Amino acid sequence: MSDSLRKSYAILGFAQKAGKISSGALAAKSSILRRRAFLLIVSNDIAENAKQGLISSCQKQKIPWVVMGNKYEIGACIGKAYRVAVTINDPGMAESLIKSLEGVGVKVNTGVVEWQK
Repeated sequence: MSDSLRKSYAILGFAQKAGKISSGALAAKSSILRRRAFLLIVSNDIAENAKQGLISSCQKQKIPWVVMGNKYEIGACIGKAYRVAVTINDPGMAESLIKSLEGVGVKVNTGVVEWQK
């Protein structure tokens, strides 16, 4: 893991300590539907059906999402065993994490769907 990516995981851990995270697929889905989420993070090894369900909810609510790491890395940085999905429920922390990820070169998808011309 690069030092730049470590900063992103550190921001995620800080958000957990601040109590601004919903972790787990069901908690993330609930957070998105209740309009509390500002960023969705899903792991690379999440089940395809769960991933599509979370991403489609993000597209409806216009919430950005990113696919990064595996479930053990995400879980370790927030102090849990493993988590396949996490939402950040604070706008400032979400923006800070988005900037950090874009600086590393990780693509953050916006919640807006653009139709092909």
